[in-house]
Amino acid sequence: MILLISSLAVFFFVTGTPILLIIAGWVAAISYFVVDMPLANMGIGAGDNIKSFVFLAVPLFVATGDFLTEGGISRKLVEFARSLTASVPGRTSCAAILSSSFFAAVSGSNSATAATVGRMLGPELEKTGMKSSRAAAIVASGGIVGVIIPPSVIFVIYGITLNVSTVDLFTGGILPGFFLTAVMMTVVVFLARKEEPGVGIRGFSVGAVFKTGAEAWLGFMAIGLIFVGIYAGYFSPTEAAGMVAIFTLIAGILITREIKIKSVPSILMRSASITGMIVPLVAFSVQFQQVLGVLGAKEVIQGVLTTLGNDIGPMAAIAAMMLIILAVGAMTESVAVVLILGPILAPVAMTLGIDPVHWGVVFVVGTSIGFITPPYGLNLFVVSAVLNVPFGQVMKGIAVMILPLILAWIFIAANPWMSLLIQTD
Repeated sequence: MILLISSLAVFFFVTGTPILLIIAGWVAAISYFVVDMPLANMGIGAGDNIKSFVFLAVPLFVATGDFLTEGGISRKLVEFARSLTASVPGRTSCAAILSSSFFAAVSGSNSATAATVGRMLGPELEKTGMKSSRAAAIVASGGIVGVIIPPSVIFVIYGITLNVSTVDLFTGGILPGFFLTAVMMTVVVFLARKEEPGVGIRGFSVGAVFKTGAEAWLGFMAIGLIFVGIYAGYFSPTEAAGMVAIFTLIAGILITREIKIKSVPSILMRSASITGMIVPLVAFSVQFQQVLGVLGAKEVIQGVLTTLGNDIGPMAAIAAMMLIILAVGAMTESVAVVLILGPILAPVAMTLGIDPVHWGVVFVVGTSIGFITPPYGLNLFVVSAVLNVPFGQVMKGIAVMILPLILAWIFIAANPWMSLLIQTD
């Protein structure tokens, strides 16, 4: 019966059924036909799983990203990034990556980052003569830092699920996020050097940097509000999310005046639609993991990985876990990956002597690469829609970005200092 139900789930996934319906359907079918768990548990458990004060940060950070875009603040950050990369080969491509890191430092969302930068710089990339598939791939890749550079929606969910300090995870993501940004900028310099050759120092203007930087002051204030508030201990991550959401809303209404009061409900509805995709995934993914526990799958997987680590070595077990994260991340949404795989792999990592914060960063970096890894790759769908590029072409263009990011991920995993150097204690 388990095999039949799981086979049907795979069939529905391949035919394009939303992953939420697949997970919920699998949980319901296994609960009813296999483990004899009352279906009422699904409704009760779904509510209990999301009753967390920390989890309130998720919709607030999503709303912040929308207020940044609608208020024109993100556009100023993009112009600042363009002034910094004006002299290098592939300057527009580099600006797309750098803009993603700026936006990530406020929004906490990979899809919001990719969508925003795609709308602003996607057409500019195509004007340079770059193929639309490669332009889409660059924008999609830049979006992955949206859940690594703090704040991060996925770090919040991981921290709640694994009982790891969200603040420590935020701190641990700073250096890896900047490192991944640097790696991607290096790659796109090589990829876009023909379309946009470097113009040398004459292309760089200190005046332009100061001018665009001054115009982006609201964005820097939002970033500072989050970083100083959280790391100085003034705010919890949830309180910081609320403060920056209010700040960006007020700034958009009263300072930039690009947000009209009458448009606020529609902006919030758009934010709510994204939250509406995340929250049910959280609820049912936790129940999916609970059913796996009843079936004993968790213990089997942990036993195999532990045996692998004992017989061959810790590096073999770590490599196997990273492959699992990447494979599952390429097929489903990152929230589901965290909630299903997190409780299974984290105990194995601890038995191997890996710091919980460092493993959390490694885990989230792996899921973020899954954002651009076919067949699912959420960012690929986002940029395909935003830039009006066929999904198949985006998949072809992304291949050149995935290998460097995997190598960077391995480097981060092998160097715990990148996650642990900056500490809040």
